[in-house]
Amino acid sequence: MPISKYVDQVAIALSTICIVHCLAVPVLVAMLPVVALTWGLSDASFHTLMLWFVVPTSVLGFAFGYHAHRGKAIVLLGAAGIAVLAFVALRGHDLWSTRTETVVNVVASVLLATAHWRNFRAVRRAHAHS
Repeated sequence: MPISKYVDQVAIALSTICIVHCLAVPVLVAMLPVVALTWGLSDASFHTLMLWFVVPTSVLGFAFGYHAHRGKAIVLLGAAGIAVLAFVALRGHDLWSTRTETVVNVVASVLLATAHWRNFRAVRRAHAHS
C-alpha cells in the first residue's frame, strides 16, 4: 500500500477539521464566550497551528502522489489551497471581517480536500495499472 494513500487521508481529515472549526467556532464563541477565553486559543493561533500540520502532510501527500501519477494539475490545485489557507492564517485576521475570513477558509479547505481526493484517486488508478 503506497504511503501517499495514508498521507492523503490524513490531509483530508485535517481539511475537514479546519472546515468544522471555521464553521463551529463563531457559533461557540457567540454562545460560550467564557469557554473561548478559558481555552486561550484565538482563531489566528488555531489557523497558524493547523498550518504546522496541514502543510507538511499536504506536501508529502502531493509529492508521493505526483511520483505515482505525474498529475501537475492536482499538485497545483493543492498548492493553491495551501497558499490561500496560509495567507488567511497569517494575514486574513488583519484584513477581513470574521465572516469573510470564514468563507475564504472554508473555500480553501474544500479546495485542498478536493485536491487530496483527486490525488488519492489518481494514485489508486496509477497503481492499478502498473
